[in-house]
Amino acid sequence: MRARRWLGRALLLLPGLSIVGVDVALRSDRLLHGTTVDTTLYVAAAAVGVALWSALVVAATSRSGMLRWASRALLASLSLLAVGGQLYTFHRYRAFLDTDSMLVGTGMLASIRQQLWFDRGSFLRAILPPLLAVVAVALLHRRLAVPRRSTSRMATDAGVVLLCVVGLYPPQGSHVDSAPFDVLYLTSVGQLARAVWDHNPCVARTHPGPRTPIPVPALAAKPERPRNVLFVLTESVRAKSTCVAYDPDCKMTPFSNALVPARFPFLQMRSLDSTTAISLGVAWSGIAPRSTREELHSAPLVWEYAQQAGLDTAYWTSQNLLFGNSGAWLASVPWKHHINATEIDPDCTLETGAPDGQLVSYVNDHLADLKEPFLAVVHLSNTHFPYDIDENDAPFQPQGMDTGPGHGNDVVNRYQDAIYLQDRAIARLIAAERARPEGARTVIVFLSDHGEQIYEKGAVGHTGTLFEPEIHIPAWIDAPPGTLSPREEDNLKKLRDRPLLTIDVLPTLLDLMGVLDAPEVAPFKKSFVGTSLLRGGSPVDQPVVLTNCTDLWACAFRNWGAIQGTRKLVGTESDRQWSCFDVIDDPDEVHDLGAAGCGALAQLTEASHHGRPF
Repeated sequence: MRARRWLGRALLLLPGLSIVGVDVALRSDRLLHGTTVDTTLYVAAAAVGVALWSALVVAATSRSGMLRWASRALLASLSLLAVGGQLYTFHRYRAFLDTDSMLVGTGMLASIRQQLWFDRGSFLRAILPPLLAVVAVALLHRRLAVPRRSTSRMATDAGVVLLCVVGLYPPQGSHVDSAPFDVLYLTSVGQLARAVWDHNPCVARTHPGPRTPIPVPALAAKPERPRNVLFVLTESVRAKSTCVAYDPDCKMTPFSNALVPARFPFLQMRSLDSTTAISLGVAWSGIAPRSTREELHSAPLVWEYAQQAGLDTAYWTSQNLLFGNSGAWLASVPWKHHINATEIDPDCTLETGAPDGQLVSYVNDHLADLKEPFLAVVHLSNTHFPYDIDENDAPFQPQGMDTGPGHGNDVVNRYQDAIYLQDRAIARLIAAERARPEGARTVIVFLSDHGEQIYEKGAVGHTGTLFEPEIHIPAWIDAPPGTLSPREEDNLKKLRDRPLLTIDVLPTLLDLMGVLDAPEVAPFKKSFVGTSLLRGGSPVDQPVVLTNCTDLWACAFRNWGAIQGTRKLVGTESDRQWSCFDVIDDPDEVHDLGAAGCGALAQLTEASHHGRPF
């Protein structure tokens, strides 16, 4: 009898110790390189976690008392969220939820719920085993060692105290690795509750807010040739999943490929981030993402320059502007023609928005409303996870949106089918514009905001890293004969294989509109970090900081870097040191050259982010 009771008591240690074991197995490479303080804090946090799980099991297995039901509910909830939810998050992003990511989540709860629904298979596989395991431990403990009523009361009191300690007094180490992932979750929830209670401004600053742009004075547009600008911007499309240059055997984006064979391709274009809000800020304002929140909210956007130059303006998008507070950020933009996702389909999702095909049909019906010269932006959305496809026109098989183990190839195919379907819509847009008399004077600029990773570096999606799948993007310009000068055409041809960055997009758009050299634009150009592609683009040796963490968009999982020519420095909150790659010689980024291989880029990045991110 005594042996059974001791076995039952020993079972109490199993949940907490199992979590620590799994955590160490997943993050051993990082945990082993922590400082002495980090290691000490980790051991202390692990001990608190083991004690908490033990107390909850004892309280939940009591045979009487109302508190046993509350303890059982709490035990089940924590097994689902603090364990299962964390394991799901690590599977998707190779990082656990911490306080920063929890604060970001307050502005994206609806999106998170939708994403979990889309990926419910993987989510359920992650959360159900911990729940079943905890239930099994509790039942076995109850059979072997029924706790006395006084013991249950003591366990309940201890559980409450430990929850308060974990939630209100987080371990203050140098890194998030200072606690096991279950303690990290509880700490994050506690800090989030405190931030909301205290009206902490960090909660409101995790996403863009309303802009107060500096007024742009009246401009005189003087383009080298009469021309309109149609800027086609897509979502989450990476360069290697499209035909950037014309390819007679193109299978991935065959429809646009066939329509614009004489386009000017930019095979080495990269975004400065892998987050939509940051990418749009760079492409539309021309300023660096590491600018202050005030600078990012006061910088004029491309439409404000166009309006003051007398151009007709449009912003047609299938993006859901409720996502990430985009609607508030764009509320003051003075475009003349506009439609967004919820106007096309009131029931559209936050992630993929309204159908791109429906958006293009609307745009084609309203192209005639544009008066020359014009700047029109068509912003697509359906290539965001879970990747909208046409089941009857999906050549890449087998496909699926389950991101669980063994389904990587299915997800890649679904992603490719989404790009294929979107390309059909883009081709309809191009054909409609080229069929109009005005189309002979319309320069089309095509770009993706950022790329997408599908397990190339261990995760699915974007915003989590700055590796090539997430920032190497398709970009090209198609210009009818006579719309560009010989000098401009020659400059674009030279850029085919040269490393380029999206800092050059806004200057290029202004150059196409003929306002880049206007004296009134000179004060604004001081904040531009790029150069017009029509004039050769930015210098190859110009070092530029990369980041998914800005004052405009707080990142859930911190990551930073820098790029100079073909050398790229990257690092995440999960790393212990910088990595450096030559993106031309090593496009898969498997040969780490070390921080020294990127020269002064490490110092540049550390200075711009106020210290090492490790």
